[in-house]
Amino acid sequence: MALKQIFADGLTKGYSRRAVLKGGVALGAGAAALSAFGGPAFGFASAAGATAAGPLDSDVEILNYALVLEYLEAAAYKAINDANVLTGRAATYFRAFGAHEQAHVDVLLATIPKLGGTPVAMPTFNFSSVPTAPAEIVKFFQTVEAVGVSAYLGAAPSIKNLDILEAALTIHAVEAEHAAALADLVAPGTKLFSPSPFETPRTPAEVLQIVGPFLAATPGMPNTGGGFAAGGADLINRDLSRGR
Repeated sequence: MALKQIFADGLTKGYSRRAVLKGGVALGAGAAALSAFGGPAFGFASAAGATAAGPLDSDVEILNYALVLEYLEAAAYKAINDANVLTGRAATYFRAFGAHEQAHVDVLLATIPKLGGTPVAMPTFNFSSVPTAPAEIVKFFQTVEAVGVSAYLGAAPSIKNLDILEAALTIHAVEAEHAAALADLVAPGTKLFSPSPFETPRTPAEVLQIVGPFLAATPGMPNTGGGFAAGGADLINRDLSRGR
């Protein structure tokens, strides 16, 4: 089966983006269900032992880089959905978006071996610092999705296989839809929905500076350059303050 078809099959199963983006009530109560998760910032396990070296030199390394980000997003959505803290439109979006992120994980796991590579193992995540207030949860995930959009855009020019590039852009488009939909919940009618006519890409080093501290040391983590800086949650909070 062609690589593009593997992506297409994985990304068209089981959901309709148009259907899940229809209206409903916004945020609701139930923050007590997240009491076990903790405080105001979104924290993950330390990345002190993670590797740091050169750039992404192959499509396999790029897809493994994407896989780590998709693991993170899928696990984060699952944690919130399992806590059952959101209601109305927010809950509908989070269930659908969580399914989308898991579909991205599944298709990357299927594709990487077709290129002769080995998928990286799923890291261990620590969600003890997930926000407990529904509005803050949505606000934080909007920024997480925006980081994902910029990550795909930043990696795209390095992809050599055009089928893989086309398939990666289909994921990029869905991540952008997620970010826009959540922005409309966070601040309806404001420029957060589309703050700029052009998206700003992030390099792998810039993305991993943000998410690296949230990841446990993972054997096989792709070398992405730039290393891991402390304070990933601080960097995400900085983006929140800038409306990105």
